[in-house]
Amino acid sequence: MILSYSIISSIILAFCYIAYRIFMAGKRQHAVNRGMILLSYAVSLIIPIAILVAIFQTSSIEPEISVIKIGEISEEFVDGNANADPGDFISLNIFSLIYKVYITGFLIVVCYYLFGLAMLWRLIRKGERKQFGNFTLILVDDSYKTSPFNWKHSIVMRRSDFEGDGDMILIHEYAHLKLYHSADLLVAYATICLQWYNPAAWAMREELRDIHEYQADESVIESGVNVKEYQMLLLKRAVGYGYQSLANSLNHSKLQKRVTMMYNKKTSLRRRLFALALIPAIGAGIAVTSIPSVAGVLKSIAESSVENLPETISPVSDETTKEREVFVAVQDQAEFPGGMPNLMHWLSEHVNYPKEAEKANIQGRVIIKFIIEADGSVTNPQIVKGVSPELDKEAIRLVRAMPKWTPAKNNGTNVASYFTIPISFKLKADTPKEEND
Repeated sequence: MILSYSIISSIILAFCYIAYRIFMAGKRQHAVNRGMILLSYAVSLIIPIAILVAIFQTSSIEPEISVIKIGEISEEFVDGNANADPGDFISLNIFSLIYKVYITGFLIVVCYYLFGLAMLWRLIRKGERKQFGNFTLILVDDSYKTSPFNWKHSIVMRRSDFEGDGDMILIHEYAHLKLYHSADLLVAYATICLQWYNPAAWAMREELRDIHEYQADESVIESGVNVKEYQMLLLKRAVGYGYQSLANSLNHSKLQKRVTMMYNKKTSLRRRLFALALIPAIGAGIAVTSIPSVAGVLKSIAESSVENLPETISPVSDETTKEREVFVAVQDQAEFPGGMPNLMHWLSEHVNYPKEAEKANIQGRVIIKFIIEADGSVTNPQIVKGVSPELDKEAIRLVRAMPKWTPAKNNGTNVASYFTIPISFKLKADTPKEEND
């Protein structure tokens, strides 16, 4: 589910970023630009929830011709089926691989930023503290090759910086604190963790940090500081160790862009209305995720993290499993008497569509896993992915009622093995009546 959510979120954020770059970037309207970026983050994180709910509320994304009568079972099998379509395995394995890669990247980025926070905390803890009104000044030794920066309610700088140009630096960094720029960055970095593969997420963060520096520069100039002196300060502080990347630092933004922005005129109110371009950008992102093929892929990805990894499911709790080994991979698969066609026929003959589910129009695919013992008996049915208590209960009843199978074999010896099947419960759609002319 998290990967589908992330993909939808990244699509919406990408369209918002494109709109921002075309209509808003580079203009001296810092508060408006900042607001547009923060709104882009908000909609990209909230709207995907509604989209996913809509996708999963849809009973089926398949054509009407595939609807099956009450009580019939679709011919779909996940694993443990030697006669299954190889294309199904390929599709499921791809979705599973994508999910694993995403989680790996997510964890790497989260660990990287946690490391950055730890370094910030370590530096702040070692510095000398001086209280100035509603913020704390942290002075660190000159041995730390770091540019002045701020984090939450603290301003950090080297002693030599404070003794030399401390007044201008404090005005600059205090502007960041007063405008709550640290909160903006937390949102930006949380989005990057969620969308680490999305270039727009990284680019949007850079745009936000540029705006932060523009606003802080503007505060310094409006305080009466000589512009040329301040620009020389920026030039002197243009180098410095940047491990405090989570914080707002004096040298974070490109110097040339900042100097140019100081001389730009503020944009007119009419020009600021271009921020309304965010509305069609959001609409375009929603439209893309609403395309049936895209929605189908998103739903499949969301389901694959549960359905396609039988080896990751918790062990069967039945005490009998402790007495022998149950295999996931075997040389000769277990087989229902007469093969898969007979299994589907048997299921169709014995299924009882629960009346409660029928009345509530509940339908869907129940993924159920069970063990075929060395003697062919079927035991330990478990729901891997359920639909409703009624349909789950019926799927378990069906498995428990199965006759003995031909057991799996390894080196010619009967062994116990896992087997997983999806049972699709679908209600037949009402056939539309023809109207008489």
